[in-house]
Amino acid sequence: MNQTFTEEFEQHCDAALAWIARFRGEANDQDHRDFALWLAADAGHRQAMDLMLELWDDLGSVRHLPLEADQPATAPARAQPTRRQWLTGAVALAAGLAMAFVLLPLNREPGGTESLRTAHGERATFTLSDASQVTLNTDSRLDVAFTGDTRALTLVKGEAFFNVAHDPERPFAVSAGDTTVTAVGTAFNVYRRPESTAITVSEGVVRISNLAAGGTAPRSVLLEADEHLETGRNGALGTGRSVDTARYLAWQRGEIIAEALTLAELADEMARYSDTRLLISEREVAELTVSGVFSLDHPDTVVQALERSLGLRVVPLGNGSVQLLKSPQ
Repeated sequence: MNQTFTEEFEQHCDAALAWIARFRGEANDQDHRDFALWLAADAGHRQAMDLMLELWDDLGSVRHLPLEADQPATAPARAQPTRRQWLTGAVALAAGLAMAFVLLPLNREPGGTESLRTAHGERATFTLSDASQVTLNTDSRLDVAFTGDTRALTLVKGEAFFNVAHDPERPFAVSAGDTTVTAVGTAFNVYRRPESTAITVSEGVVRISNLAAGGTAPRSVLLEADEHLETGRNGALGTGRSVDTARYLAWQRGEIIAEALTLAELADEMARYSDTRLLISEREVAELTVSGVFSLDHPDTVVQALERSLGLRVVPLGNGSVQLLKSPQ
């Protein structure tokens, strides 16, 4: 999807995605009535729903939705409604319930921005006013601005895992630079780095939008559970791929799961959490690869494991750092 959207239409798309996610679960009669009211309230709602359904069609995921019935091998006397017919029926229902609009209460909560932070080496979990939970990784900052209509968050720096409370009327949007991740009732991880932003989904589905540098045409893709995607600073939006999410979420347990990680990469990752620096001056040592589970909170055990498994020489430097050298033959 590569089109220019107004901010209002982006909000309609977020709401449409929320409804799609809802109907993938256990939708009840009230959900159908509420959806009909929403669909009839604005022509932009129908357009946004069509656009989001087309995107789901592209992913081959529309089979999960109750908006288009599967056709049996033997056609029954009364054909099942198509998606378009279903939407038309929803509009008709909304017309019959038009008075419901004046009876629905408007629940708003006070605005304002709250900043959540963690220090170097710290991890912390916060419960937001909507009952969503956020776990911040080391040296992170998240700005939270909730209103009665929106749940807007900005990951200023660092990494955060979001377990989002379900609320179809208020999409949960996390911005990280030019990248915005929108979700409803799902769980996902966002890691904002200087050169890119990485998103990993562990439950549900999210919509990822990225604004190309100097442009006004955000490209959007959907990312489902057990998928990972990385975006670039220049507006490039990568392709989602299936992953073992445990590897990307291991930091919540205080661990790094390394798979053929170079020693230089492991040293950089450990530096995010500890004042103990693993210093490497020899290229041959830096390019050694390691695999396994390493503790973020106990760098001394990591050093011992590297010393034993790779046969390295460890030289303490007196400032909490150690130098890793190739052992003499």
